[in-house]
Amino acid sequence: MTMLQEDKKNRQREQWIDYARICAICCVVLCHATQEYYNGILNGTQHVRFLYWGLETAFFTVGRLGVPIFLAISGTLLLNREKNVFQFYKKSLVPMIVSTEIWTVFNYFFVCIVYDREVIIPDLIKEMLFMKDGELSHMWYMPMIIGMYVFLPFLSKIINQYGSLKYYIIPMTIVWIDTMLIPTINVFYNRTVMQDESLESLVFLPDVSFGGGAYGLYIILGYFIGRKKLLKRIKTRFLLLAAAVLFAVNTAGQYYLYSNGYFSSGSMLWYNIIPIFVIGLTLFELIRRHQQLIGNCVSMINTSLLARCSFGIYLLHKPVMVLCAKYVPLEGINVILKIAFLFVAGFGISLVILLPFYFKWKRAGKIIFLLK
Repeated sequence: MTMLQEDKKNRQREQWIDYARICAICCVVLCHATQEYYNGILNGTQHVRFLYWGLETAFFTVGRLGVPIFLAISGTLLLNREKNVFQFYKKSLVPMIVSTEIWTVFNYFFVCIVYDREVIIPDLIKEMLFMKDGELSHMWYMPMIIGMYVFLPFLSKIINQYGSLKYYIIPMTIVWIDTMLIPTINVFYNRTVMQDESLESLVFLPDVSFGGGAYGLYIILGYFIGRKKLLKRIKTRFLLLAAAVLFAVNTAGQYYLYSNGYFSSGSMLWYNIIPIFVIGLTLFELIRRHQQLIGNCVSMINTSLLARCSFGIYLLHKPVMVLCAKYVPLEGINVILKIAFLFVAGFGISLVILLPFYFKWKRAGKIIFLLK
């Protein structure tokens, strides 16, 4: 590809989508850098001063916004036009499966070597067949997004036939109740209302998991926000206010659970919790709305390169962090500095590894890292 062709291709890219991708991958890396030290707080094996608790909780909450943004981007890009099912599978689904299998095998042997574990081939086969969780926690995303991709071309046909939001209000409301409202209530229900966390949680009888649940909701609303400007009439200050209030409420709720010894409270920070849902989609809208301002702030950065490498960074950063956490001596260092180190190392080393695949070994980069 000539320089002229490359420039033309870059101009055709939607810059705000690139900004959203960069924001999302930064959030994900921050989430996993914080998680290395925050898990002990969540499960009750570690107690820290309120200041450190607040900072780690804030970092972890911000980090959780990455997946909602990634899913909203998928909706914006993949539901925008009707697709030929088989062409979509060939271009998008099959490469996703191939890359996932490569990384499933790599991560399995990586963990066995680093942690001196026995290689059990049946376990590896189960992981490759999506019948067992991957060895590294971030790989949960891959089976989920593959499942979404199976149905996306059909959903795209429906949305392009019936493009108005009014057709989806009732089903999306049911999905929201089942996958967002009830799980949010359940975080507190047994512990605070029933005073017994062993009791059954509240359930919503209609089963909407077949439709993608909370993740499908992010994808569909991502389309309506990104393409139909669903939130354009809401002023920026009100969006910021709503996000700030929900962030504060979520943090206060998290601290209440933590301070009262409810150490299963990590569910308060998952993607099916209302504050994460609202803040994530609000951030996505703010990036779309203020793309020119963001562009002025990052004018010296090659945003196209970072955006194209974002998925590769997602796949690489966790193994990099595992090696850094295990082999780099960080004892006695302030926990915030540890988190900052893991973030920089996870992001920076992953990007350096990807550069040869981006500039030279492009075919291998597309297969292994899904570089765009």
